Amino acid sequence: MSRVRRRRRATVRYRRSPHLVAYWHQGSLRIVNYATRDRSEADPLVCELLNFCGEWRTLPEVENGLSVGPSSLLPTLVDRLVRFSLLVRSDRPVDSRVSSMASLGPWNPEVGFFHSATKDVQFWSRARARRSRGTGMDSARRPRMVKRYPHARTVTLPRPEMDASFADVLLARRTSRRYSTDPVTLAELASILAFSAGVQQWASTADGEAPLKTSPSGGARHPIECYVVVRDVGGLRPGIYHYAADRHLLERTNGSVTPARMRAYVPESGYFAKASAMVFFTAVFERQLWRYPYARAYRAALIEAGHICQTFLLVATSLGLAPYCVMGLADTLVEQDLGIDGIRESVLYCAGVGRPPRGKEWAPLTRGTLQTRPNRAVQPQS
Repeated sequence: MSRVRRRRRATVRYRRSPHLVAYWHQGSLRIVNYATRDRSEADPLVCELLNFCGEWRTLPEVENGLSVGPSSLLPTLVDRLVRFSLLVRSDRPVDSRVSSMASLGPWNPEVGFFHSATKDVQFWSRARARRSRGTGMDSARRPRMVKRYPHARTVTLPRPEMDASFADVLLARRTSRRYSTDPVTLAELASILAFSAGVQQWASTADGEAPLKTSPSGGARHPIECYVVVRDVGGLRPGIYHYAADRHLLERTNGSVTPARMRAYVPESGYFAKASAMVFFTAVFERQLWRYPYARAYRAALIEAGHICQTFLLVATSLGLAPYCVMGLADTLVEQDLGIDGIRESVLYCAGVGRPPRGKEWAPLTRGTLQTRPNRAVQPQS
């Protein structure tokens, strides 16, 4: 190493990255930066080095501060830890993912680690799922689909009573995987968005006006936003739109999306891309953090995405349309196209809507039909 480079390195300082979690996996200790999603195996020297660099340190300070003493291999180890974002350098800009993760500060590390570790997973193809049958993963006894207490006293309940029209909607709600070539209309899409995600009223509170929607939200924080990817909606240009829930209008944020791109949004479920529109439900976490500085509040965003999505499905069903919902997403790809950072605001769920194939009320399979039988124990009284 040249003398000039040595002097430059002596002035550079290093500090432990702020978003690290360590855990044991298959006999080795691993450390992950949950902001950047970089991970590396670690040994006692790495742990000692990271512990020592809780404050800014120069390389000579690191060499003199560790129990192993100066070593020609230490600069290489430090460079490796920088490359895996376990250490940061004072002469480089802060990674935007790190500053975004810092915005979730009161929730970390619990939320930050879970949030990043569950993104962009490798979904199984149908072929791989078939190959797994008969292996150790599939050979265990299948769990019961309902829970029972065989020795408990029972109370027989009367048949449910409900307004017939609402009961019909609930019973008709199904996930469709095939769609007509006839598009959904703009009026139909507008109705679905209005009743599932639109602000219905404003309530005066000590903290200012709070929105009220058809779905509940903890503290009326309503972190969920809706983005519509339009493929074929009558009266609407293809493209990506944000639904302004207070003004009931669409804000065009990006141009049209190719069918291949839409299929890539939902790995192994590309048939959903043939619907008229996809709707992505995202969460703006700072709305919850403002009131709830504890990590459990993260659960509310996940649950509330489900609230709104179910309402979306029911409204679409009431209009005679064919809705779907899917959680298997290519998170980073979707967030890139929506123009969100994936941390402060992140995609959680996807729904969509099309028109059912002609002559069918429900097309649950990509081909063929699905045989069903009713559970008469919960059928409404006629």
